[in-house]
Amino acid sequence: MVNLSCEAFEATFSPYYDKGEIDAYLDLAYNPAILRDELSSDSSRFYFIEVDGEKAGYFKVNWDESVTNKNYIGDFELQRLYLLPKYQKQGLGQKAMDVVLNLAQELKKQKVWLEVWEENKVALKFFEENGFEAVGDNAFPLGQYAAQTVKVLKKDL
Repeated sequence: MVNLSCEAFEATFSPYYDKGEIDAYLDLAYNPAILRDELSSDSSRFYFIEVDGEKAGYFKVNWDESVTNKNYIGDFELQRLYLLPKYQKQGLGQKAMDVVLNLAQELKKQKVWLEVWEENKVALKFFEENGFEAVGDNAFPLGQYAAQTVKVLKKDL
């Protein structure tokens, strides 16, 4: 789990940040103790995406007290959706999104929230094509860099 999380994050952000900054963030956000806590939550779930028995990516969803932003309380949150580069552009992201939306509906949630880095144009387009609309911005600190801006997206169910 830790290796997949780190590999996916690094593949996404390493073209934009130096290795030291990426490693520092990974040590903080994806250390085994934090992932164990996240895995043990009753209102949070990790789902792995596999292709031919290999881990291709994963996604994480939260609801109720596990949401990462108080504005999302009572709703559903897609906190992470990562595919390793060699598995992108194969429809796996769409399959994952379909699962996310079905889970939110099963839990009778009215909205799905997510945040995506403003420079990740491919992800922004993907989410917009799935009916999400940009409703604001948040700061995302990454090491010594100035806080990055993430777009807050929402989809009404």
